[in-house]
Amino acid sequence: MMKNILSRISEEYDNFTYSQKTVANFVMENLNLIAFDTLEDLAARIKVSTTTIIRFARSLGYNGYSEMQKDIQSNLKNKIRLPERLNESMSRMPQDELLRESFQNDITNIEETLKYLDMADLQDAVGRMIGAEHVYIIGLRGSFALAHYTASRLGQIRKNVRLVQSVGMLYPEELISAGPKDVCIAFLFPRYSKSTANMIAWLKKRQVKIIRVTSQNSRNLDSAGEIVFPCSVRGSSFKNSYAAPLCLINYFAAAVAVENYEEAKGVLEETEEFLSQGFYLEV
Repeated sequence: MMKNILSRISEEYDNFTYSQKTVANFVMENLNLIAFDTLEDLAARIKVSTTTIIRFARSLGYNGYSEMQKDIQSNLKNKIRLPERLNESMSRMPQDELLRESFQNDITNIEETLKYLDMADLQDAVGRMIGAEHVYIIGLRGSFALAHYTASRLGQIRKNVRLVQSVGMLYPEELISAGPKDVCIAFLFPRYSKSTANMIAWLKKRQVKIIRVTSQNSRNLDSAGEIVFPCSVRGSSFKNSYAAPLCLINYFAAAVAVENYEEAKGVLEETEEFLSQGFYLEV
């Protein structure tokens, strides 16, 4: 049954080959696409061989791709909801192993993300963050924590960092001044926020440079003209893990500070001067 396919993948993940892990990452995040893709279309989409997909399906107990696809199709109407994911994670995870599994899951996500990061793209992104007039940062629902953390770190070392908070659905007004000299860092993870996607599309029309931090194999989302950083966010429980994106944010902050040292130093000094005027309570 489809409700078990994610847990089966998690259980077998460490035994997969490199190519099978690529398939597994895609499957975990794009079940709806697999329900309609032919074997050849899926192979082209993921950029692996059809044989790899067939072997992957068999490793999960199916006779082949067709059986796996039919299983997904027949259960798609009962798509897994968060309460069911919680039930599954608790039933397959002994409590005494939870700590170790949670840490190991994050380590695996970080390692998987590091494999696919492109240094040229990283340098390009850092250059855009430094050269932009304004840096807009977007992330809704679960991704808002990542956006807030990014705004906090970058705002300490450069000016004109703007966190789009969308309080009271005010986001059109928060973005109305954005233009070609600006850059936007957008966080978009499953379940993908339509509002975030709409903001990105609107900003691209205004020629704002987009840096998207998203899930691996999110090829179903239009990323033309963007710098895209795919992160592994596989969770050991009912929600995604954002350990890997946090590591990427820490890198961005460190790289911007190093490459733009004089401005970073100046902003930090101004901040410290402000805080020294009795900002903190004496206890």
